[in-house]
Amino acid sequence: MATSGSVTTNKISRSHFYVDWQQSSQSIANNTTKINWQAGLYTGTSTSHDEFYRNAVKLKSVVINGTTVYSNGTFSNITSGGKNQLASGTLDIPHNSDGTKSFSISVAGWTYSSSNYSGSDTFTLDAIPRQA
Repeated sequence: MATSGSVTTNKISRSHFYVDWQQSSQSIANNTTKINWQAGLYTGTSTSHDEFYRNAVKLKSVVINGTTVYSNGTFSNITSGGKNQLASGTLDIPHNSDGTKSFSISVAGWTYSSSNYSGSDTFTLDAIPRQA
């Protein structure tokens, strides 16, 4: 069972896109879990590819539990050498009737180098007790 997690894409030139998430609350009455998520680009420490991040970076999509929570944002002048958060938000995830829930997160991005990045993973949330 997980209350937080991270998804990363393939690495190109020491860089990758990521989505981090954390559980913020659960509702027994609504049978849902609320999560906070943050997405961005980790650029690593290479300076030979800085032009890729200065010119254009696209966070093409973030999909959580089948819902597209972000799409087609374009950014420039990204800082090299660490995490660069590009988007964030919250999402209510409904559980199954028995209180269990597994969900997937996928992320895709692009940089000026014409490199395509993608990644996905599946997580299992803590089960929500059923009301008496």
